[in-house]
Amino acid sequence: MEHACIVCGEVLEAAGVGLTLAAKGAPAEPVFATDERSRELEDLQFTLGEGPALEVLDGGTLVVVTDMTGSEASLRWPMFAPEAIDRGVKSIIAVPIQAGAIKVGVVDCYRELAGLPSVNGQAEALVCAEAAITLAVADVDVGRPGLAELIDLEFTQHRARIHQATGMVSVQLDIGLADALARLRAHAFAHGRRLNEVAEDVVARRFTFRPGS
Repeated sequence: MEHACIVCGEVLEAAGVGLTLAAKGAPAEPVFATDERSRELEDLQFTLGEGPALEVLDGGTLVVVTDMTGSEASLRWPMFAPEAIDRGVKSIIAVPIQAGAIKVGVVDCYRELAGLPSVNGQAEALVCAEAAITLAVADVDVGRPGLAELIDLEFTQHRARIHQATGMVSVQLDIGLADALARLRAHAFAHGRRLNEVAEDVVARRFTFRPGS
């Protein structure tokens, strides 16, 4: 799967690639990136609650933005788009990974060129996405770890803290888990911090959310 994601980025002339996976009943989470910039952008989508991966998982179709500096990108992702531009991203192609009607994940391809890659490149990218899910299913069928081997612990270790912090905020404010995560995201964005940093403060009880705050 990791190689399928990398090749997907190569045929789309991407400078970096990130992979987000979605489990039934759980929030979509980034699990792999080819470089530090892609890792930051995948993490930002989870922090801000917006971006190409989340849009693909919501709609189930390919997302293509050919010019991140244009009005289309800023309207779609008012918080995420400026962050991507600041990191030198000129265009984004987000490719869905699906098994039938089941949305499994998204391959985000971050490009330093505006416009579209070749038609052949776009077609090959969809083949790579199909190969990724085929490989994942094959791994499960033969009893190998499959997706577990792909998951980047740099993502998942601090993600566990975010889930723990979300539960604590839910209790502190007497609200549901989705609203608690939204409060964590809002606080992180308002203070220019990463979501996992705020989560660490909550778990360590250095910061407490209070009703009306």
